[in-house]
Amino acid sequence: MLGWTLGAIYSVPPIRTKRNAVAAGLTIATVRGFLLNFGVYYAVKDAIGAPFAWSPKVSFIARFMTAFASVIAITKDLPDVEGDKAYNISTFATKVGVSKIAKGATLCLFLNYVHAIMTGVLGKGAFNLLPMIGGHALLATMLLVRFRELEPEKLASIKKYYKHIWDLFYLEYVLYTLI
Repeated sequence: MLGWTLGAIYSVPPIRTKRNAVAAGLTIATVRGFLLNFGVYYAVKDAIGAPFAWSPKVSFIARFMTAFASVIAITKDLPDVEGDKAYNISTFATKVGVSKIAKGATLCLFLNYVHAIMTGVLGKGAFNLLPMIGGHALLATMLLVRFRELEPEKLASIKKYYKHIWDLFYLEYVLYTLI
């Protein structure tokens, strides 16, 4: 219900958190990151009557995806930056610029991948090492390659970069089944 409520106030007047970049980012990160991962795990455990126990894998994915969802919340306006500027809509992308947002987003995601790799290294046997370390190293490399291809002044390139962030987001769930 918390996720539903946050989703509603994101779009429904009078609150509409999507009008404020910080509130929108927090809403997206909370719902897509924390609630979707940890919240669903907890709800299923509760629904089947299983006792709650911390899971290193669920804790990892909740942390990782919350950070990832935060980046998505910041980059979501990149493909619309030209229209937002034309209609005088203030977003991080229109204020800071595509290049700086993309650099910051790439750095945050790269550090998130480094965190994932270090979690695997230091995880004391809680994770399957090849997908946890190797898989995240591969996804980090893909991120850097796509960033190097970005031409911030070209809308098609911006859209490709943003789509790739979503591709990496969903690939993490594939990788999660293996860790």
